[in-house]
Amino acid sequence: MNRWRLALAGLLAAAIGLTVALVVRGSGDAGDVPEGGSSFGAAPAARPHPGTTLLDALAGVLADTGPATQRRTAARPADGSRRATRPAALPAAIPDATARLFLVGFGGTTAQAPLLRSLALHDWAGYVLERDNGRTAGQVAELVGTLRGAARQAHGREPLVAAVTPGGFNAVPGVGPPAEITARSDRQAREQAAAAAQTLRSLGISMVFGPSADLAIAGGPWAARGFSDDPSTVATRTAAAVAGWKGGGVAPVVGHYPGEGGASADPSVKQATVGTGLQELANHDVLAFAESLADTPAVQLSAATYVAFDGVTPATLLPDAVSLLRHQGFRGVIVSGDLAAASLATGQPVSEMAVEALKAGCDLLWIPGDAADQDAAWRAVVRAVRSGEVPRTRVAAALRRVAALRKAYGVR
Repeated sequence: MNRWRLALAGLLAAAIGLTVALVVRGSGDAGDVPEGGSSFGAAPAARPHPGTTLLDALAGVLADTGPATQRRTAARPADGSRRATRPAALPAAIPDATARLFLVGFGGTTAQAPLLRSLALHDWAGYVLERDNGRTAGQVAELVGTLRGAARQAHGREPLVAAVTPGGFNAVPGVGPPAEITARSDRQAREQAAAAAQTLRSLGISMVFGPSADLAIAGGPWAARGFSDDPSTVATRTAAAVAGWKGGGVAPVVGHYPGEGGASADPSVKQATVGTGLQELANHDVLAFAESLADTPAVQLSAATYVAFDGVTPATLLPDAVSLLRHQGFRGVIVSGDLAAASLATGQPVSEMAVEALKAGCDLLWIPGDAADQDAAWRAVVRAVRSGEVPRTRVAAALRRVAALRKAYGVR
């Protein structure tokens, strides 16, 4: 059995390595899958690349690696042309539909008038609670109840309410799980997550930014917070924690793809780069996500830059990173990294980061607590959809995934 598991792990690592290489090098007209190669800052004429499609290039690698990575390509006419399609129908007018793509943060421990005005104007997808939003469990419950009640009154819908928890930086004081590193077994990781999920769900929280699948590499930002520096251990422990969160009725968002354990700093605090090469990234960081991707409802991309890709563009803006994640078998919601952090890394405004992240394939756009940035980003996305820079099909696909998550976790 041990020999079989080692052989399977070796085959999986080899497949992921080839997949990363092909995605980073890959290109062509990939249909609904974002095109390989970063398009950030490039002129439209510079973006197309000749060659076979990314799906075609990966077909031989992914065909026999198990249910989680199997792919189906859309049928095409015999002449190879694409069938004409009708414009995608959105569930609401463009301003409202695009607002449903945003997760937003805010300051303080109560719902102040500016926050409530923003809530009334925008049918945001949800709100993310961070450490500064929580003082006690009772106070968090009151805050969440106010947000949910005001959203129902303004828009007839409840928002997703997420809490930041990975690595012990919890939005709700006294509510675990503690730092991932304290889980010494898969069972303990599952039990810790399940217990925390029951508490958070009782407070009205429906989603959690965690667990982290980032490797606890010495000197890296997750050294004292991650499950382990061993990819196989992280993979099974992350999958166990995902099962615990789901069992408690809270949607886990596994982060931070494709892995930021080896980053030069914490990307949420300052500009950070992951300097590992292509093969090492595939055999270590990416492999740590493999066990959880088939079951987790959401994955968050990293705001770090990666030498294995282009070295200058945060992963959350890279079609390559999204393509790699999708080709590993993930079919759920992709949450962007912190777009304010991405803005610091690129020197471009948050509004531009939102458009680029959506174009890259992110389904939910995460912007922490600057209301001006959030409003500017929403306006930029509205303009991009109206102009056709962001296809309506991209918005419609994102909203379908988000709607499925909402339904699965009882958010009406």
